[in-house]
Amino acid sequence: MSQPSRLPAPMGLLIDRDQPLAFDFDGTAYQGFAGDSIASALLANGRWLLSRSFKYHRPRGPLTMAGQDANTLVQLPDEPNVLADTQLIRPGLSVTGQNFNGSLNNDRDAYLGKFSKFMPVGFYYRSFYKPKGMWKVWEPLIRKKAGLGVLDLKFKPQYYDKAYLFVDVAIIGAGPAGLSAALTAANAGAKVLLVEQQPVLGGSLTYARFDVEGRRADSLRRELVAAVEGHANIQVLKEATCNAWFTENYLPVIQGRRMYKVRAKQCIVSAGSFDQPVVFRNNDLPGVMLASAAQRLMKLYAVKPGKRAVVLTGNDDGYLAALDLAEQGVQVAALVDMRQQPADATLQTAVERQGIPCHLGSTVYEALHEKGMRHVSGVDIRRITAQGQVGDRGLQLSCDLLCMSAGYMPVYQLLCQAGGKLAYDEQRAEFAISGLPESLVIAGSVSGRHNLDNVLLDGARVASRAAAALGLNASIGEAAFIRETRVNFDWPIFPHPKGKDFVDFDEDLQVRDIVNATRIGYRDVQLVKRFSTVGMGPSQGRHSALPTARLVAQATRRSISET
Repeated sequence: MSQPSRLPAPMGLLIDRDQPLAFDFDGTAYQGFAGDSIASALLANGRWLLSRSFKYHRPRGPLTMAGQDANTLVQLPDEPNVLADTQLIRPGLSVTGQNFNGSLNNDRDAYLGKFSKFMPVGFYYRSFYKPKGMWKVWEPLIRKKAGLGVLDLKFKPQYYDKAYLFVDVAIIGAGPAGLSAALTAANAGAKVLLVEQQPVLGGSLTYARFDVEGRRADSLRRELVAAVEGHANIQVLKEATCNAWFTENYLPVIQGRRMYKVRAKQCIVSAGSFDQPVVFRNNDLPGVMLASAAQRLMKLYAVKPGKRAVVLTGNDDGYLAALDLAEQGVQVAALVDMRQQPADATLQTAVERQGIPCHLGSTVYEALHEKGMRHVSGVDIRRITAQGQVGDRGLQLSCDLLCMSAGYMPVYQLLCQAGGKLAYDEQRAEFAISGLPESLVIAGSVSGRHNLDNVLLDGARVASRAAAALGLNASIGEAAFIRETRVNFDWPIFPHPKGKDFVDFDEDLQVRDIVNATRIGYRDVQLVKRFSTVGMGPSQGRHSALPTARLVAQATRRSISET
């Protein structure tokens, strides 16, 4: 068992290099460090194939490195469907793959992908219900082929306790907006509860880059975290999840084996946003991941995500990710920007200074792969000629890493459960949230603020208003928001005649599946969802909701807002 190679400090915020841990995956011994997730430890050892897809049994590797996708589902001895990118390793841990026939590396059911045209969207609804009673024959066979993990029927429920918390202001999410809000409310005299799902505070400040020099995020995080953790009026719950909102800000918060029943007079949600993928052929291959996932691997786990990378972007953040990769020794073969030019021209200059060619107004039309599709091996880059269309000729480049970012989707699930509504802003090409209860407000990128200074100011402003509603004085002056640049590319969908251009990675749904659902007669997005099962997998639409809305709008000749 060899020692995994790692990037030097300060990379590796979450790992303890002085505590090596041994575990095994599919019978092979591996070594990681305390603080590693199963996925980060395996990737550090060069193991990228972690799972097989639900329907076609295609090879899959990490997409988000944040527990936001189903590409890393693995089996533990006593638990199925565990997210390998969030589950920590421990000494002697035994992990196996799931949903394969034969072995994870050589799945005999991978041939199913060759027959995808005979398994169109909703085919089981129309094929297996007759003659009468035949569904009872087909159902166990279908479940066996499309099953996931194996339940431990001898499992005994463990004891969980509960506690009660009463606070003035509850803040969900401890990224830059949440930290800023917590300090503003606490300085005004409010009793604040700050809830964070990760083991460290900082949110995007722990992995993202916000300036060309790459120094601001780390210094700002240290400053804010020190102030929050040292404040007498702020209670912090790390590795905790607020999983619902009930009337008058009654919040169940789960941390370990305890559920806190929280009552808050004011509630601020600063949960951030989800990085969005680009849709093109073979966009699900191991080695194809979100740009933020590659940054998480480097900065949180000190894992070098590849040797030769291509970055595909629809915003300026892709340029910053390319700089991060180059600084950590990854050769960036190309930066492909779907726009005609970046919003900040200095970023292109900085990238080109690193010797990285920039292809503007272009996209990746297809990810190429090695035998067995176990890893990306190259890309086919094409000029964009119209919405969703590309030129006939392309440039092929070899790479073992493809990072993509088409924009952002607000973390909307908790807010919609609280009664909020999603609306599409055609000008900004992104969703906005409205219709929230009076004592529930949002701050940061979940409310459409993406510039870091705006995010900090937004957190302070909503906290100031929350404090005022409590009868406290929290004046923050007359600072104005900076003009935001657009972060979402309006049409990052490039259908391929050979398909395998995945809109929903969980359910193996391609562009034609969504379009065909509308042709059958399902014009409403909710009906498309129920017929095709798009967004109904473990990811719950985090990465499929936005492209699905766009495709349904196009197919039914309506605007996305109308759809």
